[in-house]
Amino acid sequence: MPIRGPVPVKLYKKEAAETLQVGPMTIRVYEDGSLTENRVSGVLLEVPAGKSGPPMHWHRFHDELFFVTKGTLRFVTPELEVDASAGDLMTVPPGAVHTFKNPSKTEDCECYMTATPGHYVDYFRMLAKATEGGKPLPSGDVQHLMALFGTFPPEVASEP
Repeated sequence: MPIRGPVPVKLYKKEAAETLQVGPMTIRVYEDGSLTENRVSGVLLEVPAGKSGPPMHWHRFHDELFFVTKGTLRFVTPELEVDASAGDLMTVPPGAVHTFKNPSKTEDCECYMTATPGHYVDYFRMLAKATEGGKPLPSGDVQHLMALFGTFPPEVASEP
């Protein structure tokens, strides 16, 4: 049996989470990968009623899980639109073209999202910094930031 030292656990409280504002969305960073050797990160996405998430995209390297905790989140792919309600989980593997939005006109949505590897949280941090004060970000700049994290618009081929 391997000898190892104590491994700490950590409780994250919502009020203590790092809070990022990206357009209309609030992103609360609970785990940024620093305790998991970047194997996984976890954030809470708060999507106001009627608002959309990122432009349609796909990821070369990372998986995402979206667990809806409040309201409804509509996932959009080139083939379909599907609504995930509180208690539902959507899995987005690498290569899957997708986006999401809150289809409700009255109810906000919250979902807990994990990303593997965990360093993907830095994309949210960079995006929040680039759009501080509600400053709009040109689509070319958005695509540049996305590409830094292996994320591309649908028209970019998945294989070089």
